[in-house]
Amino acid sequence: MEEHKWKLGEDMFLEDNMLDQITFDEVALAVRCNCREVTVQNVINTALEIFEIKKEDFLFLLTNNIKEIMKEVNRQKGIE
Repeated sequence: MEEHKWKLGEDMFLEDNMLDQITFDEVALAVRCNCREVTVQNVINTALEIFEIKKEDFLFLLTNNIKEIMKEVNRQKGIE
């Protein structure tokens, strides 16, 4: 099985999301599975943990494709 390279023009498209959404259901499920008590602070902490993971993924995609993004901007401006 071929591994993803996570590169624009290879296995990703300009229209692909760099930052995945966080749903209320995802937060609720994580709280239910990972917290002994359902408290305001536990919900907030859990949501922030999910956000940090997604932020790390976002930063990976950004840095992994920075040259391709810059190339696309220059292409759109007519600079090649």
